[in-house]
Amino acid sequence: MRLVGDIGGTNARFAWIDESGNPQSPMTLPVRDYATIGDAMRDFMVKTDCADLNEFAVAVACPASADIIKFTNNPWVFSKDALKAEFGLDRLVVVNDFTGLAMSVPYLGDEDLITLFDGPGRPGLPLAVIGAGTGLGVSGLLRHDDHWIPIQGEGGHVSLPAVDDLDYEIVKFLTAELGRVSAERILSGMGLENLYRALAAIDGIDVAPLSAAEIVENAMQKNDPLCLKVLDRFCLFMGGVAGDLVLTLGAFDGVFIGGGIGPRIADFMKQSGLKDRMIAKGRFHDLMNDVPVRLMTAKYPALIGCAKILTA
Repeated sequence: MRLVGDIGGTNARFAWIDESGNPQSPMTLPVRDYATIGDAMRDFMVKTDCADLNEFAVAVACPASADIIKFTNNPWVFSKDALKAEFGLDRLVVVNDFTGLAMSVPYLGDEDLITLFDGPGRPGLPLAVIGAGTGLGVSGLLRHDDHWIPIQGEGGHVSLPAVDDLDYEIVKFLTAELGRVSAERILSGMGLENLYRALAAIDGIDVAPLSAAEIVENAMQKNDPLCLKVLDRFCLFMGGVAGDLVLTLGAFDGVFIGGGIGPRIADFMKQSGLKDRMIAKGRFHDLMNDVPVRLMTAKYPALIGCAKILTA
């Protein structure tokens, strides 16, 4: 049997691969309920009444190149060699979570995508993949003959680009707290909370802390002015970082936005300044304006990507 997994800061998702090479009956388990990844895997195997495991491909929300895997936003740590031995695996593949997500892009249907901003793109050139959830993931896809090659990196931890005066005020406020402000410090669940706190302080408003979910709900359901301002600035920063990614990779055929936050604010993103900020790249404005931006709404895209990696 072949297993795929997607381990983030909050949830661990697992699925068996069927004979067609697709994830079957995926299951989500809370990371906090298990001491180790091995414990979560064994519980999934018990719940699905299957003890025969030969191959495992897993996407992890952290650097994935070394033997020791230490998650950025959850307490799990494991050794690839030890995990392979523990389960007697014939094959273990560990990739960054957004490498897994990126590999799903060519296999998504229209029902798995929302077009935020359309454009002709540049067919044959790379694709950019970015997404905010518990953290910020970044990847890309390069086409080589009939194959897709994912880029594995940690682009979520690049420095946050400040463009206007308010951006600089936000970065200044958070730098005083954090020392360095990476893109993930804004473009993530914790980032929404950081942004809410920073904007309240800049505006001289005394507020109680809110969770990311509360910020989104207050903005979308209650039209709370401060929470709407948070989402507006979130979208601007997302556009800036996505545009830089396009230029870095030469990904002029399209941007795909994944992660858990985007689908919750899809309509807001369409009306936001995300694209204006993304294409505001000086002499490259016209070229950037042609780049389509699509939101990924598939429930388990990284599992799809891991399945394709394992069955390729």
